[in-house]
Amino acid sequence: MADGGFLVKIDGKEATRCFAVAFDYDEWQYIINDKEKKELPAGVETITITVERS
Repeated sequence: MADGGFLVKIDGKEATRCFAVAFDYDEWQYIINDKEKKELPAGVETITITVERS
């Protein structure tokens, strides 16, 4: 894996650090590193993704 990755925040709170993330609106979930699925919290208003480099 390359140095760095993404910092994902949901409504300003850190959700995960990863090298890949995808969102599925219909299933209301996000997938981390192409394998770990997590439910999006109810009432989400903001999702931010920050690129981190070492």
